[in-house]
Amino acid sequence: MSLRGILALLLFLACLSQLIFTAESIRGARRKLERQERRGDDNISVLKGKFTTKDETQCSWVARGEDKYIMTVTCKPGNRNGFTCKYSAKPATCTEYKSNSKGYWKQIARSVKKQKKLCADPRAMIRAGMCKGAPLDAHFKLETSQTKPPKTEKTPITKDTTLPDTKSQCKERIDHSELAKEKCGDSWASLCAFLFTAIQSGDC
Repeated sequence: MSLRGILALLLFLACLSQLIFTAESIRGARRKLERQERRGDDNISVLKGKFTTKDETQCSWVARGEDKYIMTVTCKPGNRNGFTCKYSAKPATCTEYKSNSKGYWKQIARSVKKQKKLCADPRAMIRAGMCKGAPLDAHFKLETSQTKPPKTEKTPITKDTTLPDTKSQCKERIDHSELAKEKCGDSWASLCAFLFTAIQSGDC
């Protein structure tokens, strides 16, 4: 093989090795990113549940978070429009939560079901009985108001019962002399004025 051929082969192999190295670097970076994403997802806990209220409203809740949890509650009351809202809490502020997290969520699930004004009362909290002495952050508090559509009120239609003042209208049309001259001419003005007056009296 000539020297030129050897140099061309070496150059080709160098380029090929560079391409392989670049491809492996891209794959490695992609795998690292996927591992980081998986670790991030593992830190986010998801709890959920369903229940039916006394008035047969079908509801469900989903709580997501790490330190702070956001609970989304959605209800569909029969044929009417449904509503949804969000509650927030920091369960870890309750010391009993670390040792019995399952018990905490069971109590929260029961508390959600017992709410009388779900998604409507900002003062009512979804409490866990095991965290009675814990800070208020340990219990779920309404964060966003309900999305239930507001009731529309019909504006009453008022009828105008005021009668027209016929006297004032008659006064405005009493003098017909000018109109009679315009319509009938000077020779017939008096007769036309008489006829206009008679018609005016009938209207009043």
